[in-house]
Amino acid sequence: MKQLTFLLIAISFLAFSCGQKEKETPSPVTDTGNTSAELPTEQNAFPDFGYMVSLAEYDSFYSDQPIFRLKADFPLTKPQKLPDFLSIDFKKEPLKYIEAVRDYAFEGNLPDWDPFENKVREWYHIPWLHPSATGPGAYPPNGGTEGFHGLIKEAGVNPFQLGPDQKGVPGDYSVYAITLVNDMAGYAMGRMWKNPEKPDPTVLDKRFPDGGFPDGTVFAKLLFTDAPKGTDRVDYLVNPLQWTAFITENFWVSSKRVVGKVNLLQMDIAVRDPRADRSPSNPEGTGWVFGTFCYNGQLNKENKFMNLVPVGLMWGNEPKDTVSTINAYPFTKTIVNPKLKETTIFASNDLPPQHLGWNGRLNGPADLNTVSCMSCHNAAQYPQITSLIPPGAPTDGTTVPDLKKIPNWMDWFQNIECATSMNPQTYSTDFSFQVAIALQNFFTVNNASKQGFWADEYRVKTVPISRGETKDSK
Repeated sequence: MKQLTFLLIAISFLAFSCGQKEKETPSPVTDTGNTSAELPTEQNAFPDFGYMVSLAEYDSFYSDQPIFRLKADFPLTKPQKLPDFLSIDFKKEPLKYIEAVRDYAFEGNLPDWDPFENKVREWYHIPWLHPSATGPGAYPPNGGTEGFHGLIKEAGVNPFQLGPDQKGVPGDYSVYAITLVNDMAGYAMGRMWKNPEKPDPTVLDKRFPDGGFPDGTVFAKLLFTDAPKGTDRVDYLVNPLQWTAFITENFWVSSKRVVGKVNLLQMDIAVRDPRADRSPSNPEGTGWVFGTFCYNGQLNKENKFMNLVPVGLMWGNEPKDTVSTINAYPFTKTIVNPKLKETTIFASNDLPPQHLGWNGRLNGPADLNTVSCMSCHNAAQYPQITSLIPPGAPTDGTTVPDLKKIPNWMDWFQNIECATSMNPQTYSTDFSFQVAIALQNFFTVNNASKQGFWADEYRVKTVPISRGETKDSK
């Protein structure tokens, strides 16, 4: 216990010793009397994006496209109203629940997914996702947000991961994502980033006062891919919902950014639902409910966002289920595991074939078939000393994990309570990897600007926030 206390104090010192003088958040630009709409009207305490075409290129070729603005005017007081969908029992009516969360996320945010345009309720972005990860094993390679829509390079796509006619391209296809968080999550982000020069990593850890995302927190993430190309085909990505984005030519090899088209592939939601909390009647409660949708353009609905078909809902990692199976690539049908107690997969003719996760746990098409939505997020922490997936876990989509060769495999499939770190030597980021990445980005850049390091950083061994792969392994 003394060692844990010392380490937490040490990391806290690292987090708060960025400078002696506290800087104020930049205030809006004052009115100079010039009413030209071309003049900037605000300053942001955080960079909006990390990669963009030049201003000349934008003016000449892309002026019809949006310019991403980071919304980070987080609320200073905790919102009082919980989302109405929390009246729905996610275990008894999982489909009604996930559709209600979808509608809650869509209301006011469509068609541009721009929280500045939402007249219904407040939504926000997570700051400090703009730079690329650096250092040994940095993942994703050449990542960071692009300037049209704020898409973050997130993961590569293996051959046949999206279907039997998707053979892949050299360097692999990519997945890009943009997340919105509601006012409850925004309140927590406001506490963490109250001083933009000194983020507080204790905010999402239950060992500290009011630690964790509050009840009613909602994350809504859209995932896009640059697949398919050439002769490759993904049947359910016909009639695509496309965005223009400033992306790398491929996932692993090229660092060159080009303007290209990306297709909506998936939507993920995560909800801090108090009915999922740990209690005497629910001793394995995680406090979170995760859900996934898959785009199916074959439905060809007028509102293309409604082509997103619910895949499933999960609220636990099924720690008692140790059967090791996968739906290997290439797959042609969804294999549902009826024995799962904390996962519901929706059987529907509208749902394209899914590989799902390990032994049928919930996962979307962009995710590995050897993990689950919750198993990955279990490892969200700062500093990152727990890998995203078990070391040695297969990631090719064809190899079944051999648990005898990976004896600690089930550590990733335990039910961890919300606001609790998988490793007590670190701060919990309460199941949010994007917050973990943001903190890591901030302190990496901060160290570089100061041209020095803190001794406390060497007290724990960090690992890349990756899916078990590095550029060197490709």
